[in-house]
Amino acid sequence: MATGQTGKKIDSRERARLARTRVDQVRAERDNKIEATLAEFFTAGDERDTLIAQLAALENTMGARVTSLFELGETATRIADLVDLTPKELKRLRGLVVPVPAVNSVPDVG
Repeated sequence: MATGQTGKKIDSRERARLARTRVDQVRAERDNKIEATLAEFFTAGDERDTLIAQLAALENTMGARVTSLFELGETATRIADLVDLTPKELKRLRGLVVPVPAVNSVPDVG
């Protein structure tokens, strides 16, 4: 009879081990899917950040060109007509221009 009891314990342990393995496999598959999904999310975020930087640079260039048109004596209304923008958008672009210091300027050391 002792052999019968031992046989049942081994069978129970084996069933428990198989059940745990099944659950662990499901958990591992889920974890892999989560990791892959997060990797795609972070890749998209990095690409978005790159595009935002590119857009900012392009808008800075557009704003600089608008500023050049003003320096050439054009009016806001005429520039807006020439570049097909609203006066509000024209003003926004002009405000984005990052000034570049003159080459011969002396830095203010205070």
